[in-house]
Amino acid sequence: MNNIKIDLKQIFILIVLFELGSAIVIGLAREAKQDAWFAVLLAMLGGMLLFMVYGHLFKRYPAVTLTNYLQVILGKVLGKIIAFCYCSYFIYIAARVLRDFGELLLSSTLVETPMIIVNFFMILVIAYALYLGIEVLARTGEVCFFIIVGLGLLFVILAFVAKLPKIENLQPFLENGISTIIKKTFITTLTFPFGEMIVFTMILPLVDKPSFVIKVSQKAIMTSGILLILVTMLNISVQGVYIIENATFPLLKTVGKIKIGEVIQRLDGIAIFTLIIGVFFKISIFLYAAITGISDIFTIKNTRKIIFFISIITLILSLIMAKNYSQHMKIGLKRIPIFIHVPFQVIIPFILMGITYLKQRNILRK
Repeated sequence: MNNIKIDLKQIFILIVLFELGSAIVIGLAREAKQDAWFAVLLAMLGGMLLFMVYGHLFKRYPAVTLTNYLQVILGKVLGKIIAFCYCSYFIYIAARVLRDFGELLLSSTLVETPMIIVNFFMILVIAYALYLGIEVLARTGEVCFFIIVGLGLLFVILAFVAKLPKIENLQPFLENGISTIIKKTFITTLTFPFGEMIVFTMILPLVDKPSFVIKVSQKAIMTSGILLILVTMLNISVQGVYIIENATFPLLKTVGKIKIGEVIQRLDGIAIFTLIIGVFFKISIFLYAAITGISDIFTIKNTRKIIFFISIITLILSLIMAKNYSQHMKIGLKRIPIFIHVPFQVIIPFILMGITYLKQRNILRK
């Protein structure tokens, strides 16, 4: 790992692509209705504060990954157990994103295709990218980033040219008060996608300028948050609250409404292409973290040996984790945030930070 390096621009791009990932596909904070964009804003601010905890741990152990310093802070045995749990967590969330991808394509274009076929080809491409290495993935991200941003801006411009957005769909603001938004959507939106930045504790040590990495990462979180806010506002203003609440993939519906004369229409395919890119990077980063962590725990020098094995596990999990899409979404939005995301994204990192603080004070006293 010491020979692998990525620069600040690449880590910025990887974070933005990761954060957009499946969040831009599924839509965020739907229970907040017309105030969903404000709920995303609050979650983004919360995510930036939460990342300060990850940043503190990174500054304390800048040269090693989460799975390494868990063993330093908690001891070899407990540290390895928790580290393995984190690797399992990364694989499981990657499988959930892969399931999102499969559901997206099956509902939009490949209606008659079995999900196993769709997910298999995606995981095959991801496995190949992981085989080539994180540096190649980072360089690929530089190209894909401009494609996504460029097409995203194009969709927004075309939506306004087609006179689709209606400001009245975003009103009234805070109709039920800010407390309702926090109770209904804050934890869900904070943990997905902003809290998922915990995965970058496995990548930050690779950045060539560690002194600037926290600042750049915060800027990336803010950039992706602003983009998600704009997408959320666009979806609501074009479709209205009721359709957004019941739409499987809100952005796809919004883009599908764009029609300018007989020339510009049926942009769904381009939208799906951009969404696939985000999903590809999100799964790749989760699996890279899992593979790196497992290699650390079991002292596997050649990480390429386990790429195929981890990829197959991810594929199988994506197929068996739910009977249908509604069950998949119910588990993902109701159970996963509280019982899985919060412990791994919030509770354990805070405990680690507390232990490192106490250890530091004891050293200073001596």
